[in-house]
Amino acid sequence: MSTLTINRHQKANAAGQSEVMVALEGRLDNSTVTHLDAELRPALAAHPAQLIFDLAGLKFVTSAGIRAFFVALKQQKQHGGQLSFVHLQPQIQEVFDIMGKLPEMRVFKDKAELDAYLLLGDEDGAPFASANDAELDVYLRARQHSYPQSEASLNKGRQPT
Repeated sequence: MSTLTINRHQKANAAGQSEVMVALEGRLDNSTVTHLDAELRPALAAHPAQLIFDLAGLKFVTSAGIRAFFVALKQQKQHGGQLSFVHLQPQIQEVFDIMGKLPEMRVFKDKAELDAYLLLGDEDGAPFASANDAELDVYLRARQHSYPQSEASLNKGRQPT
């Protein structure tokens, strides 16, 4: 039988918004997804501004687990909240790559990268201000990891040099 350990923490983020961090360890499959659903129910009912899945300890995920992520994403969108993922292990990243990330699914290397992204703004068209080049670099890396593009799509239409 598969096991899944879930650690859920709620706090206010730097902007004073409600943030729920859900750390998963083990296997998210047909036998463990009901445990995750039960753990998420009260968290989602509180309508957090940010729901963050920390997948550093997640070793395996099936389509049932992916479905649980999509259900959480849908519920977050209904009340204007966001859902993000941090610390994806290579085998989990591969599953995300195969299924294709939706623009609403934000994937970051770690919590610091997510915090920088949230601190420096969203795609509302408003300019952002950075205090220094290091802060700008963190922002650009957060954008790149959140919406990765293949090198082929970046070079599409460019003339060879």
